[in-house]
Amino acid sequence: MKKTVITLIIILLSGNLFGQPGKSRGPGGQYSERMEMMMVWKLTDDLELSEKQAEKFFPIMRSHQQLIKDIRRDEKDLFEPLYTKVKKGKKVSQQEVNNLLKNISSLDDKKRKERVNFIQNSGEVLEPTQQFKLLMFNPQMKEQVQKDIIKRYRPSPGGKKRYNKRF
Repeated sequence: MKKTVITLIIILLSGNLFGQPGKSRGPGGQYSERMEMMMVWKLTDDLELSEKQAEKFFPIMRSHQQLIKDIRRDEKDLFEPLYTKVKKGKKVSQQEVNNLLKNISSLDDKKRKERVNFIQNSGEVLEPTQQFKLLMFNPQMKEQVQKDIIKRYRPSPGGKKRYNKRF
């Protein structure tokens, strides 16, 4: 059953990947697509999604991801004017910093609310145990990625860096 769900997801994602023009490597390139595929695979495995659940859940998840991406873009846009001002050597007032902090705080609140809404709305598709696993997925995934990065780039005993290529 799990193999069928994973195969279905990979086929759907690979169809989208092959339909797109090639992207360069690096941030926003092929690695991000691979990371997304790996995240979908890991999420499917961790939540033990059935085929029916996967068909309903992943569109909801993509919609949530797009909302979070938009919030992050808004957050980046907040920094741009002050960053440009500082880069030109001009001073930033305390009022500008306070306004920036207030706006960042409101966007963080919005992100948190969106995440809670996403978890609550997933209850239409997921069982409560799966919802809890979904709630824990991001922190666990981040921790695992950090451990992998440390393990991969930790200097060897001879002082040389070792780079394990995994992709």
